[in-house]
Amino acid sequence: MVIGLQTTFAENWLESSEEILTGEEYFPGCHPTSDGPVESGTSGIVVISAPSAGRATRARILFQTLLASAKQSIHITTPYFLPDRSARDEMIRAVKERGVKLRILTPGDHSDHVMTRRSSRRRYGVLLKAGAEIHEYQPSMIHAKVMVIDGTWNVVGTTNFDSRSFGLNDEVNVAACEQRLAARLDEDFNKDLAKSERITYEKWVRRPFHEKIVEALTWVLERQS
Repeated sequence: MVIGLQTTFAENWLESSEEILTGEEYFPGCHPTSDGPVESGTSGIVVISAPSAGRATRARILFQTLLASAKQSIHITTPYFLPDRSARDEMIRAVKERGVKLRILTPGDHSDHVMTRRSSRRRYGVLLKAGAEIHEYQPSMIHAKVMVIDGTWNVVGTTNFDSRSFGLNDEVNVAACEQRLAARLDEDFNKDLAKSERITYEKWVRRPFHEKIVEALTWVLERQS
């Protein structure tokens, strides 16, 4: 996985600077070690995602495959939660058909993109009604991009939970199957949940009228883009 990340960096560096990185200074030897935190039998991949004609990037395939495979729990932390219909449908199926506990952590009032947050909140209703939990982080903006499936599969990287990341942007993620890593990420997740406000369906329905107006405006802008 380290070599995969090095290669991704070198590829992007070449694209932006036209300079090829070579030699031991940039690519030191990578050797497995037995005294690190990685469990025996751990598997992991580096997923490089770039736009394609059909908008079926590797990031989309990775995320939707893991969502579809979840049997117990899905924990998502994302700064920009704008799932398209396909991703929403996959999450709803997980909750309603397989009884998966879906918890989503996203920024609250400290979001650095107000319009994006309004557009994000417009999407809460269908997920909350299906039984998902949505929590808004209160102390500050949150920029972690993490997904943990069933306490086993972990995805950490640059991908936001939105259509731009899934279809338009260059992204890179590490996906690893390791329970100890999942436990560590879930520990952070639970600490952040303790500093968050849970948004219930009833609370979402009663949100201020001016917020609904802005959400409607964001919907119109999205339809035109």
